[in-house]
Amino acid sequence: MTRFASPVSALIICMNEADKIGPCLESIDFCAEIIVVDSGSTDGTLECVNGYIAKGYPIKLLHRDWSGFPRQRQFSLDHATQPWCLSIDPDERVDDALRQAIMAATRTTESGVNGWYIRRRDWLKGYGYAHPWVLNNRLMRLFRRDVATMDLTARVHESFVVPGETRTMESGVLLHRREISIEGDLARANIYSTLKVAMMVERGKKPRLVRLLLSPLGNFLKFYVAKRYFLCGRHGFFYSMSVMIYSYATEAKFYEVLEERDQV
Repeated sequence: MTRFASPVSALIICMNEADKIGPCLESIDFCAEIIVVDSGSTDGTLECVNGYIAKGYPIKLLHRDWSGFPRQRQFSLDHATQPWCLSIDPDERVDDALRQAIMAATRTTESGVNGWYIRRRDWLKGYGYAHPWVLNNRLMRLFRRDVATMDLTARVHESFVVPGETRTMESGVLLHRREISIEGDLARANIYSTLKVAMMVERGKKPRLVRLLLSPLGNFLKFYVAKRYFLCGRHGFFYSMSVMIYSYATEAKFYEVLEERDQV
């Protein structure tokens, strides 16, 4: 019997994820603790989570008004009690191979590894999960609770900071099931690029012409060719183009923001 047996606190932040969070919770039923931090759902998310609590899932349901991704994630970490933590989003699922890999990695106390990168396989609208030969992104998602921290200065693409030895899970993936239209993807690129520019300004970074000229095309080639999204047909092209547009928007807005500031 492996349900709720692994010394892992799963960390979830959410708002209005009623149509996704159920399968996510079911995929992490090996975790001894599940921390769910909700920031004001009104779509039935809370009722769904409470339904799993009634089934015996070891869920700690907490509320925190939205304060940005980093602070919400740090809040979830602050309430974890297990030696290991697994950061997972409501639209993600742990597949069977990853489940076994996580259970094996957290079973021993002898290993000096403090964190594990996990590969995530994205869902492309109209296509399905990316082709098996696509090179999936690696994300720091499994780590020892007592050494991890969150960079609270990040506004976007936040991740837990884990010192010491880290490795990559060689088997299994996080299945990222998010249905996003092209319109929605472009809207998100617009929002995220604005957040990233604000973070770059705060950190005192400077725009560079070479980055404006080369970064968009470079990111397109990275995803479409190097990561092999061309194997997903036109849907892989759409995905790679959205990355290119996000990169262009970030670099162009960076110049615009600094020029406006200099004119004040």
